[in-house]
Amino acid sequence: MSFDELPEGWVVWHDDGGRAVVVFRPDVFEGAAYDSAHLPTLYVSTRSPDVPMRRGDERTDEWHVACTLEPEVHVEALESSHETRVDAVEAAVEAARRFSRGDVDFEGVYAAAPPQEYLSRLAELTG
Repeated sequence: MSFDELPEGWVVWHDDGGRAVVVFRPDVFEGAAYDSAHLPTLYVSTRSPDVPMRRGDERTDEWHVACTLEPEVHVEALESSHETRVDAVEAAVEAARRFSRGDVDFEGVYAAAPPQEYLSRLAELTG
């Protein structure tokens, strides 16, 4: 499986054969209506999702899929670890499918009160 099998609305922003960054609907969430930090993003890398981005050079022996709705707001239900990059890419594509189908409780990922306008827009675009 490759990123060519991503569901509609997902775009590969970066893929150098190592780390990959895949975003959801940049036409909606990268515009004037929403802060660009609210761009739903999937990462495939050897950096564990538990390691803050500012320390992104800390690699592991595994490949990880991480999903964020904004910085520090992880969608743990879509995150996973894998032995190979191929397996991680496959898992990222499946995570994108689950996200697009609306199989994720977006409101439940926030520790504090979630931004309702943003979540309403996500609900309109998924599932």
